[in-house]
Amino acid sequence: MLQLRAWHTGNFRRIASRAFSTRQTTHTELYDVVIVGGGPAGCALAATLGSMRALADKRIALVDLGKLNNTQNWEPPKDRYLSRALQITASNKRFLDSLGLWCQCHTDRIQECDRAVVTDALGGGIVDLEAARPAPAPGVTSVAHIIETKNLVSGFLRSLNQSCPGVEVIERARVVDIKAAPTAPMAQTEEWPVVTLSDERQLQARLLIGADGASSCVRKYAGIGTYGTDYAQHSLVATLCLENINHTAFQRFLPTGPIALLPFPGGFANLIWSLDSELLVPLKAAPERVFADLVNAAFRLSSAEMRRLYDMLRQGAHEEALRAEIEWRLSLFARSNAGSNAQIPPCVAAISPRSRTSFPLRMRMVDSLIGSRVALVGDAGHVVHPLAGQGLNMGLEDIQCLSRELELAAIAGEDIGASAALARYNRRRYARNLAMQGIVDKIWHVFGAHSGPVAAARSLVMNSLDCLPGAKSRLVSSMMT
Repeated sequence: MLQLRAWHTGNFRRIASRAFSTRQTTHTELYDVVIVGGGPAGCALAATLGSMRALADKRIALVDLGKLNNTQNWEPPKDRYLSRALQITASNKRFLDSLGLWCQCHTDRIQECDRAVVTDALGGGIVDLEAARPAPAPGVTSVAHIIETKNLVSGFLRSLNQSCPGVEVIERARVVDIKAAPTAPMAQTEEWPVVTLSDERQLQARLLIGADGASSCVRKYAGIGTYGTDYAQHSLVATLCLENINHTAFQRFLPTGPIALLPFPGGFANLIWSLDSELLVPLKAAPERVFADLVNAAFRLSSAEMRRLYDMLRQGAHEEALRAEIEWRLSLFARSNAGSNAQIPPCVAAISPRSRTSFPLRMRMVDSLIGSRVALVGDAGHVVHPLAGQGLNMGLEDIQCLSRELELAAIAGEDIGASAALARYNRRRYARNLAMQGIVDKIWHVFGAHSGPVAAARSLVMNSLDCLPGAKSRLVSSMMT
């Protein structure tokens, strides 16, 4: 009973719910930092700032529309994994470890990935990246760590609740307006952003941080322009059950887009399949057994064979006929590759029910990561294709850089929302983000080319790289650190 009372007291203190917020007066409340967005980037930033001694006297708020208290107390299912997952590099995992954030997650549901195999369906190229031979960095034995998005956010929120008393979490509150206003009525002072919430609270921030995703309202308030491209594709994600335990990540570049299989513990896996929009609907609607067979085919069959299967799917072929066609072609593949060392994932035994979901693929760049008393982190400042798993990793690097600049500014007695500290953050992160976006975009275009000479050239490069252990080690090191 005492434990239950303590739990309720702690959560009441940490979580400002809608019911609580409606009792507040409509006067403007002053904060040093207001973070909009309670996803992985926003929660990671709040926990990072809340853990810094130099910012211990700062009033910080994290605002999100979702039910963060439910996420904080998430109890994972025993028999399945969620389909929205993230790859965390070794360097970012060390960063989260140093703050005590990683251990707050359900670590038994995190898979250390020790190897990545990348292949090209058209040209036949292959690169086998293994972290341990040779070791890419001292003490590093994994290419990445695979974790469910909800598991990661849940751990961040638990850390906020337990270790960051200076951070107020405001859940179930939508941002309805942001405008600039003086810090005191009728005062001739610099204007700070005022965030009006759906519960009528008004938060005025010395520094307003947008961690609210690709459609960031903070970015729109600051007038920061965006540009980029839509790939006319969607990413179809799902949770798979494999026939064998697997610790390797597999990615195959198909003419229709890359397909990737990321390992979960216990023989489960996360699927990320980039598809032309015309293929998305029939694949999402396909019976679960047919879908599992098509995933097996996509990692094994030729491009011409996959086109044949796609045509049957689009034409509404009967389930039994489609399965028979796939099984026949897979049996031919198995016989022709018997005894060979084919780099393919374990066969998919089943798909987790109702795990398929999708989202559009695009690249978005911004004119700047900062505005007047505004900073952007994560997808609010950059959106990238998921083929390299760099989205949140770029966001975590933003967070490390921004929090360090704010800490240095606080130690020096500077205004943490003034342009000096924010300009240093923008200078350190803006060009690096653009470079990574450019690299990922070029990979997508190079592997999206269907001409024979281009396919042959890229596979030649892949096969040459696969024969150079030193170059592969440097590539793995650059991916992880």
